[in-house]
Amino acid sequence: MKRQSQFKVLPVAASILALSLVAACGNSGSSSKESAAPAATAAASKEPVNVKYWTPLNPNAKAVVKSLSELPFVKEWEKKTNVKVDFQHSSGNTTQDDIQQYGVMIASNNLPDAMLWNWNNVQGGLSKMFKDGTIIKLNELIEKNAPNLKKVLDENPQIAKQIKADNGDIYVLPHLRAGKYGQYKTFSGMVIRQDWLDELGLKQPETMDEWETVLKAFKEKKNVIPFTLRKDYPISFADFAGAYGVAGMGTTATSDSFYLDNGKVKFGPAQPEFKQYLTTMQRWYKEGLIDQDFASNDTKTMDAKITSGKAGAFYGFIGGSIGTYMPALQKTDAKAQLSAVQYPVLKKGDEPKFVKAAWEYDNVGTVLTSANKHAAETVKALDYLYSEEGALLKNFGIEGQTYTLENGQPKYTDLILKNPDNLPISQAMAKYFIANYSFSGLDDDRYNDQYYQLQAQKDAAKVYAKYTANAFKVMLPPVALTTDEAKETAKILNDVSTLLTEKITKVIMGAASIEDFDKAVEQMNKMNINRAVEVYQAATDRFNKR
Repeated sequence: MKRQSQFKVLPVAASILALSLVAACGNSGSSSKESAAPAATAAASKEPVNVKYWTPLNPNAKAVVKSLSELPFVKEWEKKTNVKVDFQHSSGNTTQDDIQQYGVMIASNNLPDAMLWNWNNVQGGLSKMFKDGTIIKLNELIEKNAPNLKKVLDENPQIAKQIKADNGDIYVLPHLRAGKYGQYKTFSGMVIRQDWLDELGLKQPETMDEWETVLKAFKEKKNVIPFTLRKDYPISFADFAGAYGVAGMGTTATSDSFYLDNGKVKFGPAQPEFKQYLTTMQRWYKEGLIDQDFASNDTKTMDAKITSGKAGAFYGFIGGSIGTYMPALQKTDAKAQLSAVQYPVLKKGDEPKFVKAAWEYDNVGTVLTSANKHAAETVKALDYLYSEEGALLKNFGIEGQTYTLENGQPKYTDLILKNPDNLPISQAMAKYFIANYSFSGLDDDRYNDQYYQLQAQKDAAKVYAKYTANAFKVMLPPVALTTDEAKETAKILNDVSTLLTEKITKVIMGAASIEDFDKAVEQMNKMNINRAVEVYQAATDRFNKR
């Protein structure tokens, strides 16, 4: 799956709060001035330079290489730009490990030249990193040395708005879904056993009532778990809560629980409609329509339930779920079919709003540190990845090796699609180039057209994309909090997340009553959740004025 989220709850806010304190103490002496850069527009550096480049190693890549420096794409990129890239990777296996190692690196002031990461992992984000002297401002460097990126920003003011700080500064060379080949904005949604629907004479469910009918039929006539999920993937995230017009609990309360209602920021679990949603979920659990062991399911357990044919529906990903589960299912049941289903609504004919979607900029990008002595050359090298030629190299690799051009369209070779070492497509790609995870430069959706080899995947991309426009009406924009705001909300949201995860689980499982959730809302208010709403409203207002 492309850019899957790691669905882990709770400790993130506390961890980034601790990280910010480490970073603030360890790097206070660095300069925060923007590096001067000579005017240049060519992609290649005149003299060869070396750039130390830190980034966590994506799991797909980690399975097949020890460093991104091994990738043929990187070696060709170096030839094109005359910049030698020395990749440095954290040794951890989780985001938490990466956060810890990043903190140690910053505190020691032993900075690489460039760093690529999802900068939501750092409290205070890029503005604080600039203020602390860790990174440099890029506005002038981009103006003089990045004609390809500049063109994208000039032609797409909504993207420029996303990567700029509230004061107009630019600190990142972003990963972007933009241009004529960057239109995919959603990669996940509800998935169901289509063959069972057909067998039972049922249509794909759209409303909550239709979902209930389908789940009951799965339970009574197929004797399976109607709807399954993982313990670290809260039941109110990206599934049924949106039908009631509110955001639920997600990866973190920060990113998924706030939403916009006609421009006004609200916190989903504090709204009356959320209690209506919980009432339904509690009843469904009692009636056996939801996995009775969801509170203890890990990834391996959930995978086994789906691939063994013991589960009828779940929230999943086009690549990593449908693309993995269907072949496994069909090994024992040739008729097994998975199908994407639109996000649920309450009334027939309503359009879903709470669709899991992504902005053009996903907070992943490259920053240049104050230690970089070749800032202009580094920017020029990265700018190549925003050109048509560079994006083709990044997303498809080297022509003749990993792709060929057919009628002007890049088509992967059997080295990728039928790898001789029997590597999954995702790992075969990761061995040669960077397409199925975030990296500075432009995405190319023609990658997805081949990554999604099954017809069910191609259909899913269309189903999930149908209502993407609605998502951007309720999603918070990629706002930036001030350092003080970030510290304040991190404490609030960590406390609230701890409370909600326990309370939601208990209510759904019947260990607490719906009325008990009213007390949880009262507790949230005492924990100053309304103050967090005010902060995000102010940040949203600032974003809108950029």
